[in-house]
Amino acid sequence: MTPSSPPVASPKGTPRGQRLLITQACLFGILVIFGMSYALLELFSSPGLWLSITRLVLSASFVALAFVENSLRCEGIQSSEPELIADPAAQSRPRRQLLPPNVQAWLNYFHQHLATTVITAGLALAFAISNLADTTPVDPSDVPPLTVSAVFILLCFALLLIERMLSFKVVRGWQYQQEHIGLARALLSIFILLSLSLLGAKLSPALALWAVKLATLIPLLMAFEYLLRALAAVTHPLPTESEPRFLTRSLLTALYQWPLRPFVFLLSAFHQRFGVDLRQIQAFRLMAKKLLPVTCGIAALGWLLSGLTEITLHQRGIYERFGRPTAILQPGLHAGLPWPFGRVIAVENGTVHELQLSDNTQVSQAETPPDSAEAPAPQSSWRLWDNDHATDQSQVIASTAMDSQNFQMVNTDIRLIWRVGLTDKDALNSQYQTQDLPGLIRSVARQVLMTQFASKQLDELLDEQRATLATTLSQQIQQRLTALNTGVELLFTRIEAIHPPAGAADAYHGVQAAQIAGNALISREKGYAATVASEAQRNAQTGMHSAQATAAENLSRAQAAATNFAAEEQAWHLAGDAFITERRYQILSQTLAHTPLLILDAHLQGANQPVLDLRQFPALTDSTAPQKASTK
Repeated sequence: MTPSSPPVASPKGTPRGQRLLITQACLFGILVIFGMSYALLELFSSPGLWLSITRLVLSASFVALAFVENSLRCEGIQSSEPELIADPAAQSRPRRQLLPPNVQAWLNYFHQHLATTVITAGLALAFAISNLADTTPVDPSDVPPLTVSAVFILLCFALLLIERMLSFKVVRGWQYQQEHIGLARALLSIFILLSLSLLGAKLSPALALWAVKLATLIPLLMAFEYLLRALAAVTHPLPTESEPRFLTRSLLTALYQWPLRPFVFLLSAFHQRFGVDLRQIQAFRLMAKKLLPVTCGIAALGWLLSGLTEITLHQRGIYERFGRPTAILQPGLHAGLPWPFGRVIAVENGTVHELQLSDNTQVSQAETPPDSAEAPAPQSSWRLWDNDHATDQSQVIASTAMDSQNFQMVNTDIRLIWRVGLTDKDALNSQYQTQDLPGLIRSVARQVLMTQFASKQLDELLDEQRATLATTLSQQIQQRLTALNTGVELLFTRIEAIHPPAGAADAYHGVQAAQIAGNALISREKGYAATVASEAQRNAQTGMHSAQATAAENLSRAQAAATNFAAEEQAWHLAGDAFITERRYQILSQTLAHTPLLILDAHLQGANQPVLDLRQFPALTDSTAPQKASTK
């Protein structure tokens, strides 16, 4: 499991090893400087580009350190450095001696060959991710000065010099030369982007921040690849006789060459990995020759076919030629100019929509079983005033309090049924005159509601017929939508509910009850007053009629008496004493008609005198008889 070889000369004595050690020391110095700067910036929470620049430099430095450490490990093992490949039994700690020999060998292998790469790649990945995830805005007052840009430009010049020196000639026996060249080019591209962002930070700080984040993607991808290679090497420990793996290879840095030949690179990697040269197969060579024309032909055919458009039955299409609408296409298959010279915009064809005027158009309710005739009504059908409904919208209406103007709130649930008009003009207006049709319709409807309800009170709204109010609202909303050229046809306005807010339901019920009781008392008193007035009127009419009847009777008697008096007077003038005598006899006859009489005539002749036998006339002996006779 663990490599071992006889000790030879140390790689520190070779020029390449010395350069790697110098680079390692420089990287440690950069990490110390920028690490302290990053700690201070995090401590004082400094905004601006400084924090992003520090994270970028730290991420790139950790990636370079992982590469240098891996190069030193591979160079040292190739030169068989005794310090690095000592016996693991002598280097293992006492606590590792309790582990099995295989585990001890694997831990020694991980510590010597993988630990440094995993740690440095993980730190680089963490700094790169934190830099990309930072959303703090840039403060223009904290833009770095131009001297910092000059320092990074000098660093770019140094990296360019190193890259030219490495690329000048091929060194024999150095199988990792291309990896070093790729790393130098990747670091050069990072610091070139960083320098350009610092130079343009004065003009556009936000653009400079995005350039820094773009540069952060390079060390992010490299560190992620290093980490994946190291974790893959964990599952395959190094055999005793094998050379150490160069874990810091990168496909990204291998592409830093001109002209770009990714397929040649992949074929070469496949040949190097599996020993099969696909470039020597005639079929692949023919495919490589015909790949470009065939691909171009397929792309051209696909581009020409982009002029074919299928419109479904529930849609219409607005055909734009060179950005100008020229025709309205009906459902079916249509041909036109390919994109971008011609395109078809889909428009609805008679689709009916329901729009709620409240902001909460979606109500989250728990799943309930299907409704049945015996089951309780679902919560969506509740219309009681003392319940809050998510679809209700508060509206300000007029009110009066103590003979003064005021306002109050009312909850309404009003829904609009609309669709895009069926004419071609409506289709064009719906697409080009507005961007958000539901939002515009809701805004216009709310304006109409505010205008309509501003002059109405609560009792008037509750007593008004909903059909009449819905018709009025529909007409006014449609007029405004037509004036705005929206192409919307309002089919119906449905008023689900108009009621006071839920919190005022009890108070409004009390007001209604008091109003009903007051109206009942007023009606009762009005009825009692009407009864009293009718009775008084009846009594007055009865008294007046009685007086009129008595007066008529008295007048009739007086007229009769006057007529009798005139007749008797006329008779007296004509007859004289005879009339008076006759009249006297008549009165006596009337008076004595019911009185028992005994007439004695003194002119009777005879020897005997008249004798009166009172026994036969008890009425004559009764003392009360004359009184009774006088009463008659």
